[in-house]
Amino acid sequence: TIVCLLYAEQSQKQYPKRVVSLGPYITENLLLLGIDKEIIGVTIHEKPEIRKNREIIGTLLEPNLEAIIKLKPDIVIATKEGNRRQSVEKIKGLGIRVETIEEIISYDDLKKNFFILARIFGKTDTASRIVSDIDKKLAMLKKTQPKNKKNVFWQLGTRPLVTVGKNTYFTQITLMAGGHNIFEDIKTKYITINAEEVIRRNPDVIIGMGMGEGSEIFEFWKQFNNVEAVKNNHIVKVDDYMFCSPTPESFLTSIQLLMEILKN
Repeated sequence: TIVCLLYAEQSQKQYPKRVVSLGPYITENLLLLGIDKEIIGVTIHEKPEIRKNREIIGTLLEPNLEAIIKLKPDIVIATKEGNRRQSVEKIKGLGIRVETIEEIISYDDLKKNFFILARIFGKTDTASRIVSDIDKKLAMLKKTQPKNKKNVFWQLGTRPLVTVGKNTYFTQITLMAGGHNIFEDIKTKYITINAEEVIRRNPDVIIGMGMGEGSEIFEFWKQFNNVEAVKNNHIVKVDDYMFCSPTPESFLTSIQLLMEILKN
């Protein structure tokens, strides 16, 4: 009888039904887990189709506390990397449950966060199936890595010129795709640099990001035709959203895309 009662209590466990997401990274991982209707509030940074019929509760750095209170959420989910600690503490101070997800440097970090979210919503089995499938596909991809590693420059912004150093998600996906981040010797996560340093390191491929900066990226590098990537017209603009709001699924997609870019 006691066992039956315990089982009944567990089966009736209440998972959060009203969720506020403080960033696209959180939202994308929740959606992958099948958590959709529960998301009632999101930031302005989401895709239009995700913002539709949901309350906009401000930005990553400046969430609107009044808007969050009005939604009466069961839980607010934040990230250490995307949200200010002060903002998170203010929300906690209102008596609202807040879960803060760790920053991502590696695929292991991504999986760890995915399982944390899964446990919050009782979706551990779903997460295990998704991750197991992706792990198998990643193992297969590893066998097809190009033998000659191309030197890659990640351009996260043009004015100023911003790139990534060693301990970043971007460096890991580059490595797993069979490439080499030309600034991976620098331990700083995000680096503001000058064009002369990029020219000196002479990348084979330039991968550009930055909202609305598509044509600007190409125009900027036209003047430096002694750089291998410019000489061979190997400058590629990629989808910011996919790379900056990663899920285990988009991690796989990102590597597949990078492998295609590096093959050309």
